[in-house]
Amino acid sequence: MRGMTAPDIFSVVSVDVVALAYDRSARRVLVAAPVRTRDPFRGETALPGVVVHSGERLVDAAHRALDKVGATSPPGAVGQLRTFDEPARDPRGPSLSVAMWAAYAPSDAPPPGGPWFPVDDAPHLAFDHDRILAASRAIVAGMLWRDLDLTRALTGPELTATDAVAITEQLTGQVHRGNLNRDLARLPGLVEAGLAHGGRGRPAKVWRWT
Repeated sequence: MRGMTAPDIFSVVSVDVVALAYDRSARRVLVAAPVRTRDPFRGETALPGVVVHSGERLVDAAHRALDKVGATSPPGAVGQLRTFDEPARDPRGPSLSVAMWAAYAPSDAPPPGGPWFPVDDAPHLAFDHDRILAASRAIVAGMLWRDLDLTRALTGPELTATDAVAITEQLTGQVHRGNLNRDLARLPGLVEAGLAHGGRGRPAKVWRWT
């Protein structure tokens, strides 16, 4: 429309959070998708999101959104992914969505059920959140074992080689164990801490963050 500026077109900015947690007992990466309690899309699942208040930092808006996921503790780390600006993404009118990631330590990960689903078996999401989740998952897969804030928050203070394989496979869709072992050995602050005993088969190597 002639004379319309960008602020006129995109007057609403929201934050939608891809909240991830590793359920160590099931060896599954989970994503939070609570049921919406208001229109539009009341009763449907969606990524936790809020409209950003005037003067509010994106990370603070993300923490407000995460109140909806039922976690017992705050996330270990939060970061920004990318912006989605499809004008028709929200039936209420044009808006921008800034996608953020949040990672919870395994000890704080709720079991599957309620608002948490295996990341490779998430339900259909409202708005354009299916697209946001797919694009964000690809970005997070590239950050894994490279971004220390994300990786340490997701794995917790200690992990086994089996955990590393499970997390990698579910986020990236594939895993090369030789390359993964080299990635782990090169990570600053991650050291070998013996073997995990008590399970069946050959004990898995344990890694610990210093």
